[in-house]
This record gives sequence, C-alpha cells and structure tokens, in this order.
Amino acid sequence: MGSEGRKLICVVGATGNQGGSVARRFLAAGFRVRGLTRNSSSPAAIELASQGAELFEANLDDPNSLDQAFAGANVIFSVTDYWEPFFHPECRKAAEAQGISYRRFAYDTEYRHGKNIADAAAKIADSLDANGFLVSTLSHAGKCSGGKFKELYHFDSKADVFPTYVEEHYPELAAKMSCIQTGFFYTSFNILPNSYFGRLPDGRVEMAFATVPTKTIPHFAPVDDMGPFTYAVWQMPPGKHYMAAGTNCTWPEFIETWSKVSGVPATYRQISPEEMIKATGEPQLGGEITDMFLYSSQPGYDGGMDVLQAEDIRKAGIDCPMTTWEEWAKRQDWVAILARLHGTA
Repeated sequence: MGSEGRKLICVVGATGNQGGSVARRFLAAGFRVRGLTRNSSSPAAIELASQGAELFEANLDDPNSLDQAFAGANVIFSVTDYWEPFFHPECRKAAEAQGISYRRFAYDTEYRHGKNIADAAAKIADSLDANGFLVSTLSHAGKCSGGKFKELYHFDSKADVFPTYVEEHYPELAAKMSCIQTGFFYTSFNILPNSYFGRLPDGRVEMAFATVPTKTIPHFAPVDDMGPFTYAVWQMPPGKHYMAAGTNCTWPEFIETWSKVSGVPATYRQISPEEMIKATGEPQLGGEITDMFLYSSQPGYDGGMDVLQAEDIRKAGIDCPMTTWEEWAKRQDWVAILARLHGTA
C-alpha cells in the first residue's frame, strides 16, 4: 500500500523512551509515522528515520510547529516530560528568578507543553480515529488523595491536562482520547541508586522506600512495552483509563525477584519520609520523590482509579504482550550495574 493509503500517527517525543517505543511499534504495523523531535540530526532521530519514520522538527513551546506537525493525523501519541525542566540548570535559574521552587517550575513547564499539544490536537480532531488521541499521563494526586498531596507535581502536571483540560475545553477531542498511566519504570534505580540497591557492610543489598511493604505497585518497561501497549489500546474503544504494567507486586516481592535473578541477598525496609528525603541528597528532588512513594501507599500509585491493564485488553481479544520484571531483570548485567551504581566500576 502506498503511503497515501496508510494511516498517519504523529508521535510526540519520538526519540525518547516512550515515544520511540510507540514509533517502532506503529511502524511495524504499517503506519506512516511522523516523529516529532527538537533535533532531527540527533543520533536517535537518525536511527528512527532509518527505520522508516518521517521526522518533523517541533517544539512544545511553539504552538505553530505543533499545528504543522499534526496536520492530517489519524492518531496522535502524546507524552510530556517533568524531569527535564526539573534538572535543567537554566530552568533552575528561571525558577529562582520567579521565586518559585524547581518542583513548581517543572509543573508549569510540563502543563504548558501538554496544553499546547491538546490545543493543536483539538484543531484536527475531525481527522482523528475514533480512538485517535492516545496520551501518556498519571493519576491526579491532589484529587485522588482528597487534597493530602498538594505538591506531587509530576503527577498533577500531566493529569491537569490529560484528561482535565481536554475534557473541559475540547469535548470532541476528549471523546477520542485514551489515558495511559505508566507504572514505576524498571530503570528507575538509575535515578535513586541508594534507595533501590543500597549496599550494606555485609555485602547484602537493601531497598528502602517510604511505601508500606504490603501495597501492590505497577512496574513497567517503557522502551520494550510502551509501543505494544499503546498499539493495543488504539484497538480498544475510546474514553478509558489504562495502567501500563508488566508486573504488579509489592516492593518486597520486587526485590525478592531481583535477588533471585542477581544472586545477591537483598531485603526491603520501609523508611520514614525524612529518611527518604535525606537519601536522595537534594531536598526538592527528595520531596517530590518521597511524596510519590507515600502516595503509592495510600490511595495507591493509580490513585485508586478504575484502570484497565494488559490482561483486560487481552480479554477483549487484542494482543498485548508485556515484559515482566523477572524477564527484564534476567537480561541485565547486574554485576556491571551495581559496580556503576556503587561507584566501584
């Protein structure tokens, strides 16, 4: 089939973990894939183009570029990033100049990016498939906790747009939207090495978080599974909320599986919020992360929402392969990873 007869999906963040996975899966399904990127000459962009994607330079702070990028789309995949502005030195300077926290500045940035995506998508809502607006998001911590968590910004910066802003301003677009929450990334140990795999004097490893040990948590391999999961969601009716997870387990079960795979003795210990903030080494990062682990205890990482998972999609007769934590862990070189994380490489 010629390109003019194939469906077009526009993928925001096409060179990132989630967007790259989505681009590859839809390419494999025969879609035209228009990958949005800020830099079409980056190695990741060049690699994506070599696989058959069209590259389109767009900036989430430039609404006009998004209008052009989305032209003619049948499907849009949206993902936004809280952590890039949070860690970026220039953003931190800007936050200080405004007299606000890095946490709040990153919220404002991600919210603005999401709003710009929604505004542009709404202009071409007519051309989208019945379930053509597929958005990566999280539960709204403020609302789902009854106001207990007022500053879990990397959750609310997504949920305040997807779905809230879209539902309030663009009912036609909202009718074509599916919201995909993502579980804890399997790779999050890279951000919190001492909390995930703290080394004890006797050689054992200790995982130490502020989450109660009995709470089931969703866990997820974004590079492997965001594409297959999103492709499966596209085949479902619109208007539903999902949780992308390859494994659902407690943190003690998570570290027990890791210990079995790696051969390293390991245990889980619930710690106080103060201990966890201190362990991150930075108060604002510690506050944001610790709130997430506390929220994961009550009401839960998904906010207690009614979300569908892979098994629900399979029950609808749709293929939805996912990678379990054990499968993913078995593919890793844990000797090398621990040496890098503990500074002994």
